[in-house]
Amino acid sequence: MLVVTVTILLLFTGQLRSQNQNTEVQVTGLVEDQEGFPIPGANVVIENIRKGVVTDFDGKFSISVPKGNVLSISFIGMVTQKRVITEETYLSIVMQNDEEVLENVVVIGYGSVEKKDLTGSIETISSSDLVRVNNTNVTETLNGKVSGVLVTKSSNRPGADMSIQIRGMNSINSSNEPLYVVDGIPSYSGLKYLSPNDIQSIDVLKDASSTAIYGSRGANGVVIVTTKGANKKKGLSIEYSGSVGIKTPTRIPDMLGNKGNGLEYVDYRVALWKKKYGDASLSRSDFLTEDEKRRIRNGEYYDWLREVSDNSLVTNHSIYSSGGNENSSYSFGLGYIKDEGMVGKEGFDRITANIGLEHRFSDKITTGLTSYISNNNTNHGAAETLINAYFLPPIVSPYDENGEYAFIVQPTSSKINPFIQNENNIRETEAFFANFSGFVEIKPMKGLSLKSQLAYQFDTDLFGEWIGTFTQQKSGVNESEAYRREARNRNLVWDNILTYKKEFYNDHRLDVIGLFSIQKDTHQGSAMRGDGLPYDSDWHAIQTADEIRDVSSYYWESALNSYMLRANYSMWDKYILTFTGRYDGTSRLKEGNQWGFMPSLAFGWQIKNERFLKDFDAINSLKLRISYGRSGNNNIGHDITWTKLDLSRYTFGDSGTNGFGLGGAKGNDDLKWEMTSEHNIGLDFGFFNNRISGSIDVYSRTTNDLIFNKAVGSVNGFNSIYENIGTTTNKGLEIGLNTVNISNQDFYWKSKFSFSLNRNKIKDLYGDKKNDLGNRWFIGQPINVIYDLKQIGIWQEAEAEEAALYGQSVGHIKVEDVNGDYNLDQQDYQIVGSPNPDWMAGMVNTFSYKNIDLSFDMYARIGGLYNDSFAYTFTAWDNEHWNKADVNYWTPDNQSNDYQEVGAQSYNTQVLGQVSGTFVKIQNITLGYSLNDKMNKFLGLNNSRIYGSVQNPFTFSDYIGSDPEIIGEDLNTQLSLFPMTFTLGVNLNF
Repeated sequence: MLVVTVTILLLFTGQLRSQNQNTEVQVTGLVEDQEGFPIPGANVVIENIRKGVVTDFDGKFSISVPKGNVLSISFIGMVTQKRVITEETYLSIVMQNDEEVLENVVVIGYGSVEKKDLTGSIETISSSDLVRVNNTNVTETLNGKVSGVLVTKSSNRPGADMSIQIRGMNSINSSNEPLYVVDGIPSYSGLKYLSPNDIQSIDVLKDASSTAIYGSRGANGVVIVTTKGANKKKGLSIEYSGSVGIKTPTRIPDMLGNKGNGLEYVDYRVALWKKKYGDASLSRSDFLTEDEKRRIRNGEYYDWLREVSDNSLVTNHSIYSSGGNENSSYSFGLGYIKDEGMVGKEGFDRITANIGLEHRFSDKITTGLTSYISNNNTNHGAAETLINAYFLPPIVSPYDENGEYAFIVQPTSSKINPFIQNENNIRETEAFFANFSGFVEIKPMKGLSLKSQLAYQFDTDLFGEWIGTFTQQKSGVNESEAYRREARNRNLVWDNILTYKKEFYNDHRLDVIGLFSIQKDTHQGSAMRGDGLPYDSDWHAIQTADEIRDVSSYYWESALNSYMLRANYSMWDKYILTFTGRYDGTSRLKEGNQWGFMPSLAFGWQIKNERFLKDFDAINSLKLRISYGRSGNNNIGHDITWTKLDLSRYTFGDSGTNGFGLGGAKGNDDLKWEMTSEHNIGLDFGFFNNRISGSIDVYSRTTNDLIFNKAVGSVNGFNSIYENIGTTTNKGLEIGLNTVNISNQDFYWKSKFSFSLNRNKIKDLYGDKKNDLGNRWFIGQPINVIYDLKQIGIWQEAEAEEAALYGQSVGHIKVEDVNGDYNLDQQDYQIVGSPNPDWMAGMVNTFSYKNIDLSFDMYARIGGLYNDSFAYTFTAWDNEHWNKADVNYWTPDNQSNDYQEVGAQSYNTQVLGQVSGTFVKIQNITLGYSLNDKMNKFLGLNNSRIYGSVQNPFTFSDYIGSDPEIIGEDLNTQLSLFPMTFTLGVNLNF
């Protein structure tokens, strides 16, 4: 009886429990964000049975839940919240931003994805990193921050251009610049127009699996820029950032006799003339002028470099506001930067404005508008000012006997006074950039989105130059000259994007993006030059010139039609498969070759989620990525398939006439795209609660059907023809590592490290595996190499007899005799190096102690050999009046093995221009202090921070010029000094 009774009670209790579990209760609620805005589209799911609903436009939901079950509320970028349901209830859910999740969202083109579902090689730079470094040109920030990216600067003058290479060079004749996508608009305008304060993030797409989404324009990589736009934020928020910096020249090259040590130059001058002309030459009138002798006697020496340069200011102001209500959001930003140069009139200023608007008609229809406007003015400074300051020795002065600037300061030299050059040469660029886009997005059903976006980009570039009579170019006697060049570019893009997201069964997710896109771009410009201007009108009144010449103009347009499909399938949070296919058609190629298909396939394996690793707490994440894809290079000439007529002008009678004849290049209707295929294997990892995390990528890239301008015999009537011939390869390794070194209540230290190496080779040129000696292209070698004699030292006294066999003397440059015939000629040329670095690395260390923060950035570029004009000009040029670099020259008392004897008529001096590109830089050091909440509240602020920083404080390099990062700059038009900048700034949020 007892057993029966207990059994009945147990059965009855179980039945009650079962009935209780099966009893459903109604749960309603509201899901809002921290600002009090409703969140439409949030997932409300019953965990055990995977049943759920999504919130409506007002953030509301209603769902029947079995008692005792857990209700999970989630939304991308926010912390998931859970509630145990025991009775009918109303839930008011306030979702908190999950900063970790937000940081792990990556823009992939036409959409975004969480890093855990990423199968390609993509790196991101956040807004905080861009603002912290505070570079005038955002492009420079990528150096050392993104592995596999090489940024090259044309100069350190304000407003100078920069270019980017991603994973090496693919093309020989075509551009290697990546595609830039600013707020969804593809272009090749670069990043120079953008202010770092206006950018939300920069995503760099590197492998073909990632770039295939942009098809025929993705072979060189893609840089996606997302500017700050409208976001759901209650009320009004205002952010202000302002800074003032002082720029001072650093690493001023060491010239003979600078810093007041004029006797050093005098000793050099004496040794030079005695070696070159004999002891008797010291009594010649052109050895030293009377004024130079007087200055030497009185110890009056002039440091030209330090006098022609000066400290300057950099000012930066930015204000950004955002806000809205339940249905509408807006943002507005204004920015201004003024960057003064350190030599003459050099300078750059930029004004930016951006607006973002978004209106939500319902949970199914949203519309928005973004715009970005940038006006840029660059004063390039006078040409030849700085190089003249290098050439002029310290024993001459810029002043005449009346204390006025003299035009000719050294009668025995052709170099004029740099200060006069500054006053009589103007070179300016006025540029304008505008980006507008508007969209309508419709969500007819759960998971399905239709978005149509129309975007328009417009930019102009106006360059003008005035060269007065009293300049180096005009020698003080020739008439003045003015030049004007203008370019206008327009880009219209219409994108129609279909997105479908579906989660089904248990942990199966499908994300599909479809695209139909139309793009048309137009380009036009003109140029003219005038000689003999009647009055000082700079370059603004060329019509008044005595003679107008070099008049030209152009107009061309191109179009691109595209179809794209991208599908991402995730199963059990373990296996991810991504397929992308894009079909592009371009007007730049002839019919039959206009269309091309570029596919990619990628696989991701979340190894950590496998059963055999699930219980390893030391491993937080471990994902293997494998991908293959093909992409093209559409950045080719619009007219390379044409055979064109060239214009020639002839004298006929008393006037001229125009004539037209076949041009030098023959068109080719069979041309097709350069195509790049790439394999990529990557591993993403996180250990010890993600105290150590990062990624490793290994890639192999091959570019086929290179578009070559192949030389042909002129007997055919043409000098060259474009053909699809040649193959290049790039293979490399990239490592990104993030570490949290110390983390406690008061002190925090984290590091970010990047490393990359790339090996570039020419695999074939003309299909015959033969080298092209004339163009210095060699099979199995990088595209750019230095093919020359190789210096192996200086002839020493013990080698006098051997040197004589080559017709040389002790103290001359010694080069390698490759074939051993005692005749140094082109038979002894060899590949001595390549400008490609052996490897690059960067590191950012960030420290915080209570309210104090400290960070410093390092960047290293190791290896690479350059042909440098500066090193060659100021160590090799044989001129008895100009100054030279203070280097280790050979003398009988100092038998150097680096540089030839002073005054020696040495041969093969071009090898002195071969310099190493190795350097290590501390790019930036920043120290900041954030006010505490009590002080912020007293001041009426939400938060605030003051900071001080120094840019370029330390550079470690053997380079004798100013900056090893700009080796090869044009000495006459771009030569610059290296700035170190001290900055004080504030960040305020109201």
